Amino acid sequence: MRIVFLTQDDPIYILPFFDEFFRQELGEIQVAGIFSCKTMGERGRLRLLGELLQLYGAAGLVRLLTRRVNFKVAERWPASTTAKRFYSVAQICRAFKIPHAFIGNPNREEFKKSIAALAPDLLVSVACPYILKEELLSLPPRGCINIHHAPLPRYKGMMPTFWQMYHGERHVGLTIHTMAARVDEGCTLLQEQLPITPGESLDSLIRRSKRQGAHSMLKVLRQIAQKTQTLLPPTNEQASYFTFPTPAEIKEFRRRGFRAI
Repeated sequence: MRIVFLTQDDPIYILPFFDEFFRQELGEIQVAGIFSCKTMGERGRLRLLGELLQLYGAAGLVRLLTRRVNFKVAERWPASTTAKRFYSVAQICRAFKIPHAFIGNPNREEFKKSIAALAPDLLVSVACPYILKEELLSLPPRGCINIHHAPLPRYKGMMPTFWQMYHGERHVGLTIHTMAARVDEGCTLLQEQLPITPGESLDSLIRRSKRQGAHSMLKVLRQIAQKTQTLLPPTNEQASYFTFPTPAEIKEFRRRGFRAI
């Protein structure tokens, strides 16, 4: 089964998913290509920096930016499929000889044509920062699926890991679901959870849950390839939706004993 990934250019929090995914035996799953959108899509750079400054604080933001710069330098090094560490999705693609491209909004006609040219059976969204429109969703014959790191329909929207910590959950959830025109809707294919380690930072938990998500995604892809998947219809029971936290909510997050990094 041929799949195409839609994701974003984020070496800090998205890369762990792909690093873990490509260390598994893919078998009948063939990755035909990966398309990386700009981090957080159309969100302005100054706005994004301001939000990250609020969340991580000055010292934490410097750590994140330093990490990103180091990754950008290291990703230029040649890497083989047996490399102990990768520094970008593009570097992984070079190692595994998988087509990769940086794109804007995947709904735009020129990008839809690029995706269609790879003839995917299935389109897979991993933190793609755009809402996919019906024309793109209906392009692959087996549809599109998405991974969301929360127990949908609870914690729809942005920053699901933050909000699960904020509300004192003992586990962070994970849902893989079919995609519909409305965000975080569609039929559920798999739900799992990961214990939150006491004292663990948001930064650590996100990266750890992304690695677990790679194994969960491969499990679902194998089921789809073998046509053994189970679909649970969407429900709005106990549904909740969240956006980026306000400064007051971030302050309360810290007061409750949690840390971002």
